[in-house]
Amino acid sequence: MHFFRPVLADNDLTEQQWRILRVIDTKGSIDFSTLSKETCILSPSLTGIISRLEKQGLVTKQKSAHDGRQFYIHMTDKAAALVEQLRPQIEDQYVALKEALGESKYEQLSDLLNELIAIQTK
Repeated sequence: MHFFRPVLADNDLTEQQWRILRVIDTKGSIDFSTLSKETCILSPSLTGIISRLEKQGLVTKQKSAHDGRQFYIHMTDKAAALVEQLRPQIEDQYVALKEALGESKYEQLSDLLNELIAIQTK
């Protein structure tokens, strides 16, 4: 979406990477399958994205103490600082999107997207 891409690209992030960081920022440490559901990113794609975020020093993986097949994704301090830095810029883009669509259409779009997310996470 052209509202967000320039802000993210200036910080070497894709929209999917930003979505992942936002979810981890909100939920804290999160297991891989829950992260997949919360971000609406299929597991095979998520694996590669997480690897790239690890190489950038933005996330770490830790195996579950209870189940060696499961692992948790943690956001690093570097990622937390980046999220805080970008949050106002992203919020500005939401304001621009709302202005472009108008209040009514923006709310309708938001409601429809929330319904879609609810359907996908069942």
